[in-house]
Amino acid sequence: MKTYRSAARTCAALFALAPALLWAQKAELNLNVVEGRLCYDVEYQGRTVVSSSPLGLNVDRNPLGEEARIVATDSTGKGVTYTIERTDGQTYFVDTRRFDDGVALRYRIPADGPRCIYGEQTACTFPAGTRVWYASGPFQYGWIQAYQERGIDAVDGELLAPPATFRLPDGTYAALTEANLFHYHGAVLYGRTGNRVQWGYVENKGHLETGVVTGLPPAKYWHEEVRDWPWIATPREGADEIVTPWRIVMLAEDLDGLVNNGIIAAVSDRPDPALFPQGKDTEWIRPGRSVFTWLTEGPDRLSVANHKKYVDGAAELGLQSVVVDDGWELWPETERDAGGRSKWDMLKELVDYAAAKGIDIWVWRPSSPRAGNRTDIGLADADERAGFMKKCSEIGVKGLKIDFFHTENLFTVDLMEAILKEAAANRLMVIFHGVNKPTGDNHTYPNLLAKEAVRGLESVGGEDTWAPGPPWPYHNTVLPFTRWLAGPADYTPLNFRGFCPPSVTFAHQLASIYMFTSPMLILAADMEDMLACPGRRFIEEVPVEWDETRVLAESRIGELAAVARRKGDVWYLAVLNGEKPFSGDLSLDFLPAGRYRTTTAADATDDRRRIVVSTADTKPGRKLELDLPSGGGYLIKFERR
Repeated sequence: MKTYRSAARTCAALFALAPALLWAQKAELNLNVVEGRLCYDVEYQGRTVVSSSPLGLNVDRNPLGEEARIVATDSTGKGVTYTIERTDGQTYFVDTRRFDDGVALRYRIPADGPRCIYGEQTACTFPAGTRVWYASGPFQYGWIQAYQERGIDAVDGELLAPPATFRLPDGTYAALTEANLFHYHGAVLYGRTGNRVQWGYVENKGHLETGVVTGLPPAKYWHEEVRDWPWIATPREGADEIVTPWRIVMLAEDLDGLVNNGIIAAVSDRPDPALFPQGKDTEWIRPGRSVFTWLTEGPDRLSVANHKKYVDGAAELGLQSVVVDDGWELWPETERDAGGRSKWDMLKELVDYAAAKGIDIWVWRPSSPRAGNRTDIGLADADERAGFMKKCSEIGVKGLKIDFFHTENLFTVDLMEAILKEAAANRLMVIFHGVNKPTGDNHTYPNLLAKEAVRGLESVGGEDTWAPGPPWPYHNTVLPFTRWLAGPADYTPLNFRGFCPPSVTFAHQLASIYMFTSPMLILAADMEDMLACPGRRFIEEVPVEWDETRVLAESRIGELAAVARRKGDVWYLAVLNGEKPFSGDLSLDFLPAGRYRTTTAADATDDRRRIVVSTADTKPGRKLELDLPSGGGYLIKFERR
């Protein structure tokens, strides 16, 4: 009885403390006015992680964050809305949301017509000693993909493309990005003095000088940018205010918490039930594994016959689709046996051939003509867009790969939404290539399965020219904790020939398809290599949607990425190693109790281009001993016995 009463008192004390314990787990966002300037700070588990930082937009040359006062607050259930009034009488609103793993805020500006945006005052001030991993350019040819690591005091003047990831001196992780970007210019981050990064806008110089508002500019402009160029914002149709995207601060104690952050999904608009009756589960939206011929070797890689061969291989591997890439619209000129048939005639032939084998066909199309290209047909024209998608749907095409946006200005953001709406009306899935970061748009339009926005395998060979970037082992061990925080990418992983960088091993390549996961997972390898791969079973069964993801504690950004994923009751552990050899143990604590049969794909000790597959038994609590070379990889499957 004494033991029972002691335990009861302990439980009662814990229940009494519960509100405080729960509060300590939450992030807090505090708005205030300091000498007339609207500011905020962020606390996480009782510690300040973002110290007092400015808020506001520069609208019609008026910095809304200055000469301001808070005149009202309104708790909405989801968050708190602040009504802000300037001394000149202008009023606007700041919506805030607080989560266990971060905060979000956005602006709503009353408007009955156009307003000119000259920049943004919103910033985040981090503690001295903070480290940051970021991409150094805002455009697909900027490069948004060239990740690097710096101290926070060394990024003054730098351009950081969201999402950027920060590690504070106390070990807290933070990441900055935006969500719910619709009818507004996409944002980037500028490094400022005083350990601060500030939100702002960029445009490609080629778009400004040529007057071509979207698409791939002439090559001389690929790496050229113009910062905070004024642009015109308007309310959405039927609205009386301009609404910005959410500015998001993700927070976590460790990389596992960061990777599992759910704020982007939480603040994104829900799907339109008229287009998506069952949301992401609408029956014609079918995530899956695919293959394309763009990076394959050999003659006639873009021919109808070669695509039929890839359909045959896809069926044998249990894949779901084949993507017909750039070049299919020229088949009447390039096919030796065209016989006067149109591109649609030959595409229909391929679609029917694939359907008989249970394989879907996706097709490529540029969003707008590329500079200097005389054959491109874009989708910016509403009639062309509607006609193209209707024809694709009629002949049985299931998805579209839309390429070459290369900016995130208002026009392009609106164009992407128009494409997604038209595609949904025709029951077509979509991936965007040659495009900037995801912003939760896949939650609003679940027919959008992925955006490229990554320095993937298509960039191999351009490291010193059109696709500058760090060594691939470093790059691949940064991506899971930076770019993938924003949403799935179109990395086009897996290659065992010329597009396999020699700095990474074949086991690294195989493990990458479990690391760089996407609902539309397009594999880049030659079909012959996939069919003959010793680790072929991992290609045949790789899931594209997961029930659980766990980042192992041994992971280090830019050094080692070890991520376990669960589908049903089967776990997979993918490990990518950085530039330095790794020798050590990994914990298997993510496994529930029980005994497991393991299947492993690892690097041969004497050949970086050979994969060794083995099987064994194990159980939770044991350590996994690894000895990985530079750029090495490891992949293991755990099945309950």
